[in-house]
Amino acid sequence: MAKVLVVEDSAAVRLAVTEVIEQAGHTVSSAENGRVAIELLQGETFDLIVTDVLMPEADGLEVIKEARARHPKTQVLAMSGGAPNLPAGYALKMAEMFAADAVLFKPFLNEELKKAVARLLAETADNGH
Repeated sequence: MAKVLVVEDSAAVRLAVTEVIEQAGHTVSSAENGRVAIELLQGETFDLIVTDVLMPEADGLEVIKEARARHPKTQVLAMSGGAPNLPAGYALKMAEMFAADAVLFKPFLNEELKKAVARLLAETADNGH
């Protein structure tokens, strides 16, 4: 069982993602924006962070940067549906540049999320985390 942090400003998406990951047997903490996530990262370590890229207060790129600085072994899954002035592909490309381990385009299927989470957590286990 892994500890996962879900960072998503949309309550409906945050709940749906949390549910899928909990059904896979993991413990989930959630944050409604990047600022809250960064506060959580200062006191806790997670095996995986699933973060939206575009959020108010602090975006997913800031979350990834903080995670990399504090917990370099933590896996990061970035997700984005884009914004009116920023296509999702561009946002996710930026997330990859900030060292996200994997990316998902919204909307995605629960099965796609499960597979990405399982793959990233398997990589964590392989790295002796």
